[in-house]
Amino acid sequence: MWHNNGVKAFWLFNHPAPYKVDFFNVLGQEMDLDVIFERAYEKGRNKDFYNRKPIHFSCEIAKSIYLGGIDNYTTLPIKKLKNNAYDLIVINGWRTLTEQKTIRYLKKNNIPYVFHINGGIINDKEASWKTSYKRKYISGAALYLAPDEASAKYLIHYGADPKKIRLYPYSTVFDEETAIRPLSESEKSELRSQLGLEGKRLYCSIGQYIERKNHVALIRLWKQMEEDSHLYIIGEGPLKETYEKLIEEEQLHNVHLVSYMPHEQLFPYLRAFDAFVLLSKEDIYGHVINEAMAQGLPVVASNRINAAKKLVEEGVTGYVVPLDEENAILKALHDVLNPKMGEAALLAAKGNTVEASAKLTARIFREWKEENL
Repeated sequence: MWHNNGVKAFWLFNHPAPYKVDFFNVLGQEMDLDVIFERAYEKGRNKDFYNRKPIHFSCEIAKSIYLGGIDNYTTLPIKKLKNNAYDLIVINGWRTLTEQKTIRYLKKNNIPYVFHINGGIINDKEASWKTSYKRKYISGAALYLAPDEASAKYLIHYGADPKKIRLYPYSTVFDEETAIRPLSESEKSELRSQLGLEGKRLYCSIGQYIERKNHVALIRLWKQMEEDSHLYIIGEGPLKETYEKLIEEEQLHNVHLVSYMPHEQLFPYLRAFDAFVLLSKEDIYGHVINEAMAQGLPVVASNRINAAKKLVEEGVTGYVVPLDEENAILKALHDVLNPKMGEAALLAAKGNTVEASAKLTARIFREWKEENL
């Protein structure tokens, strides 16, 4: 344990998302960890989303000035850094005024820090001034952590030294939450009866009801699916009425909207399905893909989701599809109904858990500190 050796770490993150609190609780058993959350919540999130408590780390939620759904301003991180001697400083993002001010403070005082990201996508059509602005804050860290190769390329594009980048497994699933095996057809049938799920072939999608998740395109696509192939979209958000109206207009009796549910309820629920589908226009990572695979579901996902490119092996655990090729998507939705794919998806997910993520992250930090003593 690091704290036995007197190693103390600081971590700045936007809000106390449950997946991050879970990660910190495991990481906090490897080191003495102080966390600052810039704000209490992210706009548009269900109140039940924030259902995790700090157990193995200390944290403080800043009294920030909220500037929209994510951005905020507080000087608390800098005050903490001035008043405490930390052996390791982690900045988990650059977009907010708080993160930017903290990064400027660290650079001005020549204090080495780790820049950690949950994912990243390069915008090829980005204005040059915006690229330069991002490079100002992304470049200059002593060490970088990224969850996949595509996100590592994002860091390099915005000024990170490739030699300083380390990859870590990003996960929101604990070891004990991973299914032991995919359910048999009889077990699925029984579970579906208990849950009141209709249909012969069941597909699931998870995500906020927002434009970026591209659920409108998925719902429209379902008009070409067989009537006994049912789609369940789990989530909530401002486009719920739009989805409901579209389902009614298209008379899609095999498309269902399901309210947001926490992990404890979601994971057993997922096991009743045959496959998972996510056609997002853009996801800097997309941890729901790993969640579905961890319950034994093969995946059909767009090629604009980093997690899909990292975790989905073509024809083995699912399919990664381009959004502009409707026939390819429809073919994948039919071909993915293969029990062997579910078994392979579960096997791939077993090595990608919260525990694995925290332990490897701690090892990366430890090795980096030893190299720079």
